[in-house]
Amino acid sequence: MTFCVIIFTKRFKYISLAILLLERWYNTFDTIKLNCIFQYQSVFMSRKFKTLSISLFSFLVFGIAGSTFYSCKSDEPTVVACTEGVLSYQDLNPASGLSAAVLDTNSVVNLVITSQQQYERYIANRNQDIDFGSKMLLAGSYFTDSAAHVVSQLITSDCGAGKVTYHVEVIRTKGVFTTRQHVEYFAIVPKLPDGTQVKFDVAYKK
Repeated sequence: MTFCVIIFTKRFKYISLAILLLERWYNTFDTIKLNCIFQYQSVFMSRKFKTLSISLFSFLVFGIAGSTFYSCKSDEPTVVACTEGVLSYQDLNPASGLSAAVLDTNSVVNLVITSQQQYERYIANRNQDIDFGSKMLLAGSYFTDSAAHVVSQLITSDCGAGKVTYHVEVIRTKGVFTTRQHVEYFAIVPKLPDGTQVKFDVAYKK
């Protein structure tokens, strides 16, 4: 009986020791597992934080760059350069002409048309588009006592004086017996700087 108790007691000690070791191993494993979890979460959160930081930084950089570009673009004035000497021009479609309301009330018409609204108001039979952001239309009519037509046009610019002169030469049409006529002339020119004076110089040769 005593021998059985001793054996049992020894076995109990071994069992207790085994349980104690198992418990310590479990706690160690749990701590390692917990640390791994924390480390994984830390790495994951670190990567997530880096990604978020990069995204926020990119957003701020592009936002600042975009706002800077927009402010520069919106604040930058449109500068129209003056061209010295003879200016190139484009003819208006022959089907177009000055509106009847303008011709009926004026013997001489000189117009500097700078907008689409003016174009629609003063020009009839508009079948030609004009970009008034970069161009303008010089238009006029000379009332003659006989049939006549335009033989030449020349546009000169004096940047120092801030003046542009539209030279038009009109001559009598031979063989056509008309007592009166409105001789019209048009020139589409590059947009002129603000404050530029436009002079119409029409020479009528009978």
